[in-house]
Amino acid sequence: MRSLRLLVPMLLAGCLFLTPAYGQGQPTPIDSTHYWTYHLLNPQFQPVQVQARDQFLSFYTPIYLDSLTRLVNWVYKNQSTVRDTFLHYTWWNIQNKLPVNRQVRVSNQFGDFPVTVERLEFLLAPAWKNPPATVSSPPLANHYLCYKAFGFPEPGLSYFLRDEWRNDVQLPHPMEYLCVPCWKEHGAQVFAPTDTVTHLALYPIMPQSDYFYPFVVDQFTAGNFLVQQRPLEYLLVPSTKFEEPTKIERSTWGRIKTLYR
Repeated sequence: MRSLRLLVPMLLAGCLFLTPAYGQGQPTPIDSTHYWTYHLLNPQFQPVQVQARDQFLSFYTPIYLDSLTRLVNWVYKNQSTVRDTFLHYTWWNIQNKLPVNRQVRVSNQFGDFPVTVERLEFLLAPAWKNPPATVSSPPLANHYLCYKAFGFPEPGLSYFLRDEWRNDVQLPHPMEYLCVPCWKEHGAQVFAPTDTVTHLALYPIMPQSDYFYPFVVDQFTAGNFLVQQRPLEYLLVPSTKFEEPTKIERSTWGRIKTLYR
């Protein structure tokens, strides 16, 4: 009995240091890679039209891209892993910010919370950064449609972040965007998701870096871009989501029945 009395407090104390679990019954992200963003100091204005659909847009929908504004670079977060250090993303602003107004539940290493998804904001396209001369096409990876979203609070902890350029310690703020894997059609070619489970939740951070001048290639553009981290940037965290079931209020159903008595 004495050994059991000692064991229980030890187990309870150990639970305080566990990583938050994903929601019950939800899968974990297939790709555990985190990313963070860099501003393009001279955004590239290049109107492009694509067709895209995802779990919110059921049918192929015209999407109008107007400018490339950020580079998305992989990053180690504390002891996290990076599955592919060659894969990067470009951040393209979407001109037609379509509303979707959906309720979902998002789970990741920061917790599990209900989230309101408001409207379309930008597209993430897979890209190379300083690729070898033998590369002739962009990486085979997810495209993402990204939506303005709120409801997921800040994790309340600072994290050590490191990529091939720099180190930093940042405190993420409440989630601001949710990126969803999508099907994209462009130039008579359809790009299907390679992973429909992994989503990306974006949390604002406030880093400040020197200037960098990488060569960036995606399906829309190629060239050298001057980039820098400056407030406001984002930490992209691998996540999963599922849609909350629609609630039917008893009072509403009762009023409907009285109309037909």
